[in-house]
Amino acid sequence: MGEFNIYNEILDFSEFFSLFLNNGKRIDFKKNDYFCKVGEHFPFIGYLEKGSFRYTCDDSSGKEHILSYAFENEVLGNYSPLQNNSRAIANIQAVQNSVIYILSISEVNSFFNSNIDAQHLGRRIAEVILFSMAQRLRAIYCDTPEERYQALTAKCPDILNRITLREMASYLMITPETLSRIRKRIVQRSKS
Repeated sequence: MGEFNIYNEILDFSEFFSLFLNNGKRIDFKKNDYFCKVGEHFPFIGYLEKGSFRYTCDDSSGKEHILSYAFENEVLGNYSPLQNNSRAIANIQAVQNSVIYILSISEVNSFFNSNIDAQHLGRRIAEVILFSMAQRLRAIYCDTPEERYQALTAKCPDILNRITLREMASYLMITPETLSRIRKRIVQRSKS
């Protein structure tokens, strides 16, 4: 699968991931298990070795919305809220059976404070997360639903092997019917 999140394209996370693999606690998750839920004080960050998770939240009417995903070799957690001593702002739920290694936020911060290179890495991680969020926000406001769909499937060609069309529609902030029409138009154009 291509890179869903841009983190690994911009920054070498290998040293950070090694921290989790060498010092973290391994946890196996079954499909639909929660890593954390909105409002919880869950002071852990994970490295996702295998599987996938979705980030979700519910609107005021109780409808669930997909905010993002995490796939293999990515960081998992409500990182920014943790660094600001706040509660989780998203549910993080396993999409499939998954394996993660977790560390407490205090262990992660101890690593970041251990030397200047680790401090630099911590700053770069925060910058990349912010950049990724800005890119997503720009796409939501400036790209058409079809452009968002095409960008997602170009970046992650096998994403539909991992998530449902309903979830993809939620992530793209469109209805499943709109997604169906987009997919149909693309197929028709490719036959022309």
